[in-house]
Amino acid sequence: MIKNRDFDKIVSFMQGISWATVVIGAYLFFTLFYPFGLIIALIGGFFGATIGLFLVVFFEMAHIKQEMHKEKKKHTKLLEQMVILLQKNEKISNN
Repeated sequence: MIKNRDFDKIVSFMQGISWATVVIGAYLFFTLFYPFGLIIALIGGFFGATIGLFLVVFFEMAHIKQEMHKEKKKHTKLLEQMVILLQKNEKISNN
């Protein structure tokens, strides 16, 4: 079973790989289309980077969802503690 800390490491690693894919894709497509002209090469570089940018967004969303999950767990724990304290307070006030 993957722990939260391991999941964070994996997502961070994949974000780094995604950024590397952006740079490599842009460079490869730029150099591939450069013989056809500078404007075509820039457009090709942009399209080469889009695959990596899609992956960057995907893994960033995964990271944000993981952070939201952690915060919800913290809030749930605090709410449970508040309920226990309120129940104790209610018992004291009823006596």
